[in-house]
Amino acid sequence: MKILKNGTIIDGSGKTRTKADILLEGQKIIDIGNFPAVDAEEIDCTNLCIIPGIVDIHSHSDLESLQHRSEKIKQGVTSEVVGNCGFSLFPSKPNLKNLLPAFEIFDTDPTQKWDDADAYFSDLDSKKSYTNIASLTGQGTLRAFVKGSKSGAMDHQETTKACKILAKCLEQGSVGISTGLNEVPSAFADLEELITLAEIVHEKGGLYTSHLRDYKFRFLEAVEEALEIGRRTGIPVQLSHLQAVGQKNWHKIDLVLELIEKAELEGVDVAMDAYPYLAGSCKLTQSLPGWSLEGGTAELIRRLNNPEMRKRIAEDTEEDRSNTWKDVVVSNASMEREMIGKNIQEIADIRGQDGIQTALDLLLKNNGSVHIVSFNQSEDNLKKVLTHPLTSVITDGLHHEGIPHPRTFGTYPTFFGEYVREKKWMTLEEAVRKTTALPAQRFKLEKRGMIKVGYWADILIFSPEEIGTESTYMKPDVSPVGINHVMVNGEWEFFEGSLTGKQTGIALKN
Repeated sequence: MKILKNGTIIDGSGKTRTKADILLEGQKIIDIGNFPAVDAEEIDCTNLCIIPGIVDIHSHSDLESLQHRSEKIKQGVTSEVVGNCGFSLFPSKPNLKNLLPAFEIFDTDPTQKWDDADAYFSDLDSKKSYTNIASLTGQGTLRAFVKGSKSGAMDHQETTKACKILAKCLEQGSVGISTGLNEVPSAFADLEELITLAEIVHEKGGLYTSHLRDYKFRFLEAVEEALEIGRRTGIPVQLSHLQAVGQKNWHKIDLVLELIEKAELEGVDVAMDAYPYLAGSCKLTQSLPGWSLEGGTAELIRRLNNPEMRKRIAEDTEEDRSNTWKDVVVSNASMEREMIGKNIQEIADIRGQDGIQTALDLLLKNNGSVHIVSFNQSEDNLKKVLTHPLTSVITDGLHHEGIPHPRTFGTYPTFFGEYVREKKWMTLEEAVRKTTALPAQRFKLEKRGMIKVGYWADILIFSPEEIGTESTYMKPDVSPVGINHVMVNGEWEFFEGSLTGKQTGIALKN
């Protein structure tokens, strides 16, 4: 047995903090109260907060969990939902990464594949993980599996095959389906195709999560599309990393929040998530028109080498831009590493050309593989979304070469330190709810996300006065401060500032 003594408990419910001891046995919390004399390993938590382990419901640690990367456990994450934005590691073919630029977010060996959810979960359980992992089925991965990189509606045979595979993955424990509708091949699906898939997910008790079709000029229409799927199928709808991209669109956040609140009053089961940063991160190809990516990377390169096609790509890309090229920083370019850390306008000025041509040249030189950090939103909008009662706090984190977004290393220390302690956007109790109980309940992660008798012993112990990070956009790979201990399933994964290497995380199945 273990006993956590003298700490301040914030249980995840949003209720006021209390002083009590927590008694743990095996993998569970067995009692909460005052225990003056117990035969147990005692951990003194004086001046520390004891909260449920953080539940990151929008993660891209699909592969990183298998690689035993430690960025998440070091910031207090004990459970993650992967398979977001339309991309999951299953069902996969060995050539998916080479087929489409988007799949390079998973830097897997080209021969590696997971035929279904069971294959992925089996790998997790055999290789072990620092965190518990639940997974969505990526609609983009599913579509690529049955239709490759082709645009247009799936035919009857392809639809039947996709539905059969999806149902199988859900039966094996996948918690729902995700879309990435401004990235191909996910973007090639129309509303009716999405509804067909969502109906199957709803029957199996899963969720529909959506990286929306647009966060810029058609932001409202994109939110309406997601809400319509909820109306027509009854499926719970999760709006991923909600934000209005670019100053021209910042005023739309109020209209979008009104749409969401109205839909909820009408009976749509809707919620959202967000990360506590003004900048996002993605592949530079996400800025391009969808038609330019049909056929995969090789076809994109062919089009960029064709003067007429390149001109059309440039015009369509510029027409859809809502921020400037100065707002877009290169975070990885394997063939031009000297450009990492520079914004595209800065590179353009050096080269004596305009921003769009520089962007296209970068893609051409780096075979379509350029990661960016893009400064998209205002602090006022960020506050409106983060403080909304329907919002869970996420990382959207992904590790890659170069300079990954700092959210991968310090989302929750940034949230608790900068936005809660310093800026006082909400109480610590509400902040804990948004990072633990709310996301756990949303994704039906049974008996997780709260400090409660009978619940799994996933626990984070930290100093509320010290928690924070020095991670920055230019130097992201910095460990947080103020994180004392992290427990997963009753075992310390991080104790007194060091990894224990126990890796007791498990696959969480629906």
